[in-house]
Amino acid sequence: MLDIRLIRENPGVVRKALEKRQADVAVVDSAIALDERRREILGEVEKLKAERNAVSKEIGRMKDAESRQEKIDAMRAVGDKIKALDDDLRDVDAELTSIMATLPNIPSDATPYGVDESENPVIKTIGEIPKFDFDPQTHWDMGPALGIIDFERGVKITGSRFYVLSGAGARLQRALISFMLDLHIKQGYTEKYTPFMVKTETVFGAGQLPKFVGNLYKDHEEDLYLVPTAEVPLTGYHMDEIFEEADLPKYYTAYTPCFRREKMSAGRDVRGIKRGHQFDKVEMYMYVKPEDSDAAFEKMMADAEEVVKLLGVPYRILQ
Repeated sequence: MLDIRLIRENPGVVRKALEKRQADVAVVDSAIALDERRREILGEVEKLKAERNAVSKEIGRMKDAESRQEKIDAMRAVGDKIKALDDDLRDVDAELTSIMATLPNIPSDATPYGVDESENPVIKTIGEIPKFDFDPQTHWDMGPALGIIDFERGVKITGSRFYVLSGAGARLQRALISFMLDLHIKQGYTEKYTPFMVKTETVFGAGQLPKFVGNLYKDHEEDLYLVPTAEVPLTGYHMDEIFEEADLPKYYTAYTPCFRREKMSAGRDVRGIKRGHQFDKVEMYMYVKPEDSDAAFEKMMADAEEVVKLLGVPYRILQ
């Protein structure tokens, strides 16, 4: 979440960032207005509480019962005002938090501007995409023919966008997970095995709420979410902790199954195992000092690149 002081002191920076993302800049004005109202309420409450404290001491010294009762009645009214303002403050805080939770990060100055993904500059391309003297099959045709992907039984067991991997398909999935974890450990990451369900505050702290609320699976009875990515429990791993600089950096890797409703992928290519509601992922995660962020990003890119290099898969890197 962005610091409200950034919006308060440099609203133009945030507006420009939202324009680059083709997002609604009006939320900046809404946040500023709510922040001003919040500070006004806090100022009023502090004045009233100071008044009440001063009068309470005065009441303790008063001898005249009638005057004393008048002061008590007046302070009762002040207490009612304070309660009403506290109620207003809770409403304003909730509305401000709701807006702040939807504001995206400020893009790096190195991030190119583009109206859609087709304008992403290609930094480099490695390997050549194979050319065949026949028409290659899609994985949703070849997988069932080889007996390694079973879509029909996945749907029978659970429903659409679920599948069963069988034989070599299941072994390949397991092998890839182990291969990636072992590689990342060699690259300096510590493996974590995390819960596959997390609390609401963990999901919120990882920035998944409220943005992806429609894409998350939730156990409402226990107020737990199935993880959409290992990034969420790895973010929550050090929640409410303060690092000593000497303890950084920390590099983590973790495997989790990921659960997503994929409600936003309607109209995209969702055939086969793409955009499934359940899939496996190996995550890399870093905690570093802010001034080391660029170097950490470059390391993570290189570490991810090594995965596809070792697998012999042609790839390209976009900025």
